[in-house]
Amino acid sequence: NAFSCAALAVTTYNVTVNPLPAPAIAGPSPVCVNTTQTYTTAGGMSNYLWTVSAGGTITAGGTTTSDFVTVTWNTAAPQTVSVNYTDGNGCTAAAATVNNITVNPRPTPTLTGTASVCQFSTSHIYTTQAGQFNYNWVIPAGATVTAGGTATSNTVTLTWNTLGPKTITVNYDNAFGCNSLTAASFNVTVNPLPAPTITGPASVCLNSTGNIYTTEAGQTNYVWTVPTGGAITAGGGSADGFVTVTWNTVGPHTVNVNHNNAFGCA
Repeated sequence: NAFSCAALAVTTYNVTVNPLPAPAIAGPSPVCVNTTQTYTTAGGMSNYLWTVSAGGTITAGGTTTSDFVTVTWNTAAPQTVSVNYTDGNGCTAAAATVNNITVNPRPTPTLTGTASVCQFSTSHIYTTQAGQFNYNWVIPAGATVTAGGTATSNTVTLTWNTLGPKTITVNYDNAFGCNSLTAASFNVTVNPLPAPTITGPASVCLNSTGNIYTTEAGQTNYVWTVPTGGAITAGGGSADGFVTVTWNTVGPHTVNVNHNNAFGCA
């Protein structure tokens, strides 16, 4: 001291140097875009500082008192979640901990096939993207699956049994394990078959001529058949709604017709 005197003993002051914390983050990666995920760190700390990259929106937590953050990932791209905090010793990490999050895209399924079909018609194939996973086909009532339509098939083959508007839907997982938020849909109209009728003389004389038989007019692809014993003398073509017959032999005979209606059904 000022008198040149020294203490008889050295004074000791104990100091504890505490380590800096090393925050850890737990939470999922990779994830699908437009999903909401929760990330957590050590509890019981203070002054939490959460940061989420621009492709994410914090929807819960993420405050200075929260040991978690809930994030909705809006953009399919590499993203990050970071956190720092002050531990019980009052120490803060020199740098925040950053977790890299892979946000994968969702697929956009499409469906192709025949949109206008005839009742009871078969072998209609509907197709979506190949090489995907966990296909989920939804087939409407009134349709029968005859091939495909499974979790491993990108096609389905249908027979349409009932009339009216129908809708097929499909969804699937892509290579990242993400599905679409909205399944692809395909609208189908099942049209009626025609019910051809024939009018004309049912009792005729042998060798009588000019016997006219008619069916519905204005249709297409008429197919007339008259068996042996009758000779077509007019009409009977694919565009004709009538046929004129001369009957050459005695006995029972038939006149037959089919045609396509306005929907193209026969």
